[in-house]
Order: sequence, then C-alpha cells, then structure tokens
Amino acid sequence: MDTILYNAKVFGNPSADALLLRDGIIFHVGSFDDCKHYANPGALFINIDGKNLLPSFTDAHTHFVEYAKQGLYPLLSECSSVEEIVNSLKDYRENMPKGLSWILGGLWDQNKLNDASVLNKKLLDAIFPDIPVALWSKDYHMKLCNSLALKIAGFSKDSKDPAGGRFGRFSDQELSGLLIEKATELIDPYVVQADDEALIKAIEESVQQAYRYGITSIHSMEYLQSINLLRAAFEKGSRLRLCWHFMLQDYDAALGLGLKSYEGDEWFKLGGLKLFADGTLGSKTAAIFESYPGEPYNHGILRYQEDELIDIIGRASRDGFYLTIHAIGDRAVAQSIKCLEAYRSSQSPTLHRIEHVQTIRMQDIAMLKELGISLSMQPVHLMADIPQIRSNWPHFSERVYQIKSIIEAGVPCGFGSDTPIETINPFLGIFAALERKDYADLSGAALSKNEAITLEQAINGYTSGAACLSRSEHLRGRLQRGLLADIFVLDEFDPRDSSFWLGAKSRLTMLEGEILFRDL
Repeated sequence: MDTILYNAKVFGNPSADALLLRDGIIFHVGSFDDCKHYANPGALFINIDGKNLLPSFTDAHTHFVEYAKQGLYPLLSECSSVEEIVNSLKDYRENMPKGLSWILGGLWDQNKLNDASVLNKKLLDAIFPDIPVALWSKDYHMKLCNSLALKIAGFSKDSKDPAGGRFGRFSDQELSGLLIEKATELIDPYVVQADDEALIKAIEESVQQAYRYGITSIHSMEYLQSINLLRAAFEKGSRLRLCWHFMLQDYDAALGLGLKSYEGDEWFKLGGLKLFADGTLGSKTAAIFESYPGEPYNHGILRYQEDELIDIIGRASRDGFYLTIHAIGDRAVAQSIKCLEAYRSSQSPTLHRIEHVQTIRMQDIAMLKELGISLSMQPVHLMADIPQIRSNWPHFSERVYQIKSIIEAGVPCGFGSDTPIETINPFLGIFAALERKDYADLSGAALSKNEAITLEQAINGYTSGAACLSRSEHLRGRLQRGLLADIFVLDEFDPRDSSFWLGAKSRLTMLEGEILFRDL
C-alpha cells in the first residue's frame, strides 16, 4: 500500500510539502497534489501537521549491546563521589537480577572524584566478596576488578604489564584491581555474561528507545558474541540496520563471512577491522605530542608500534578489509595516518576510517583529505569533555574538536554517540556541534566557538554523512526519489534557537516505510 506524508516541511527540499512512499522506497517528493496524483488507490494518508520530515539517523559509532546491558548491571556514571558509588553498588547488590555469574557494567568516572585511588579491589571486596566483579570506567579504557575476578584470571603481584597497558598497583606492588588499556582485554576470556535470553530482551528494549531518537541504523564496535545477540534480536522483530566493525580477536570469524569491508546488504554489512591506537582524554592515555600538565613524561599511550600497525594494515588490506582506528590524541591520529598512507591506493577510493579525532594538527587534516580517509566523530563527547580539555589540554585547546575545519576541508565525516560512554541521543550531539558548551554549565563560555558548524551540517553528520561511512549514500541518508523510506518526524523549530535540541524527540519513525514508533 502507498503512504503519503503531507503538510510537512521536507528537509533538503523547501519547495516540497509531501512524500509518497511505495514498497519501502521514496517514490515522489513534491506537492501534496502531485503525490495524490501518483498514488495508487487506497493509499494511507498521514498528516504531519506542519512538522519536519528528515531522513532517519544513523549512529556511526556505538557499542549497542553494552548500551542495552545498562538495565542488567550497576550504572555508576552519575556518581560524583566514592560514597555515592558505594551506596549505588550496595543498592544493586540487594536487588541484583538472579543468575548472574559476574557483575559487569559500571561506567564510573574517576574525574568526578577527589581521590580516585580509593577505587580499588578492597572497595569491591567489601560488597562483593563472593562473586567476580569487573566494572568498566566511563571511557571503557579501564576496568575495576575485585579480588575474586583477579584470582579467576590468574593475575597476581608477579603479573607483568602487557605492551600498551598496565596493572594498577598499591605502593607494595600488590595489584589494586585496576586494569588499564590493553590490560583490560586480558580478563575478557574469563568473564561470563548474562544469559542470552536476558540480553536479547535488553536489546529489544534499547531498539525501541533508538526509534524515539529517530535512529534506524547503527555501526557497532563489538565482539562477535554481541553481534550474534543483536542479529538474534533483529530476527525476532527488533529491526535496525547494522554495520559491524570487528575486533582483532574476531578476525577469523569476519573472514568466514566471505565478505569484504562494506559488502553485505542494508540490513547487515561488514565494516572495518577495529583497532585502538591510543587511550582517552579522561584517563590521560590519549597519545599527544605535548605532555599532560604537571606530568612532563606523560604523552599518553600508543597501543601499537608503527611496524606492528603497518603489518596489521597490510594483512587486512590483502584480505579486503579496511581499518577502523580509534585515535583520540593528535599523536595517535598522526601515527594512524602515517601507517595508512603505506597502503594508499590511487586506483580505488578508500574507506579507511579514524574514530573520534578529538584533537588533530592542521597538516594532518590536509593529509586526511589527500589520502581519502573518512572520520567518524562524536560531537556529544564535547559536552562532557570541556572540563577535561581545559584541565589536561589547555596548551592546545584550539586544536580540539575541529569539526568545522575538517568538514570545510572536504574530509568525509559522519557522526555518532559512542554509547554507552555518552548518551545515544543524537539531538544532544547536534546541540554540542552547534554550541560547543559544557552540558553541566550551559551558561559558560563555548570551547573554540569558531569551530561550531551549521544546523544543516550537523544533521548531515547523522544522515548523508553517516550513510557515506558504510557506502550507503546511494540508498539512504537523504529524502530523494528512489532512496529507502527511512524517515522520522520532528516538531517545528526555529533554526536560530539551538535550545530546541536539548529536548527534541521523534514524533514518528519509519524504516522502509513501516511505522516503528508514533507519537503524533
């Protein structure tokens, strides 16, 4: 059956006021009368009542299953003191779901605490002496473990720090329970997740939440086990378009799919090989050329030597895989560009991606353009990062989140959230890109306001720009004839009033013309 959405403001086409949808495709964009003329008998009419029609959003960087798990495990992201963390964990202990073998989750933020050293295994042992615990930090680059978890993994005072990571230690060199960067990966083989049924239910609930934000497509940076859970939830009826960026541990599984990067269909595509070049700003492990204030020898952590990274890129390239490289600090970004340049091809476009790029030198922006490297950025991070930028990167804050410079240089760029590290809400990402304000102090000064972008550029980051990141620009991301009918409806707003985006929500979300969520 045909569907006509009318009495609407059509994004990207101010002369149109209606869309005609047929068989999951946008059949016509234009006037209401023209859409009625082209429609088959029995068409469904939906009055948008003067609201806005936009292409549905793609979140180009998620850890979606981790986001879904928040209902199963303790969530500490709002805790601003050790006392709040302890009380939250005690409350969780009293009401925790039955049948869990490990306590996971977490998202504790050391930067909110006066003395982060009290976050150690002793704190966890007092609450969870009988069940292993491994709690992620907010940036997912540290884990806090209790003694039982360390014992199960075989970690002890004699354990050596892995390359690209380290174990936290007390003054007597005994393990504190903190695992940093690559050390976090060493415990993964011992962790036992919640049962599949509980996780699939959590995913189904999270997919419904995504629809409320106008999101119908995600890129997920997770292990194979999580991707299998996502696809199982989708088979049961929870639908999102999925592009999987696979970890090095799942390289053979990706090979077994028989797909090269960005092959597949619009329901499932294989993305790139996900690597981590450095750490994060909040952990002071993002690799930078300058040192961190007060720490003259701390330039962050490069998780690979150049020859290691070039070897991995070479193998992936021979197998038909592009790279998806996490790089936050300018030194890590520069290293990633240098190593990717070794496999530059003048014969075909590249789909190598660098994720985050929270700081970059101007000469490296030019190199991105020259090499055809795409970026996946998360403006929403900016709102939480401003205090850390002003504290840890004050000497080069003008080079941080250079979104406008990157877009104007012609570098392909799409936006995402990095959920659950930050909210999946793309409207807050739009606000951040427009205003560059600290979410906790919206009346404060913007960070490098000259790098703010336009509303059209911000929306494009979640639509056409994100579609390009999965080689889907010819199928979705715009409201044009022949493209997929992935659409959502947004209330009327004044483009000059950025505060609208702080409370924005979808009124109607459609995927291939099917209504998934409606609040009209």
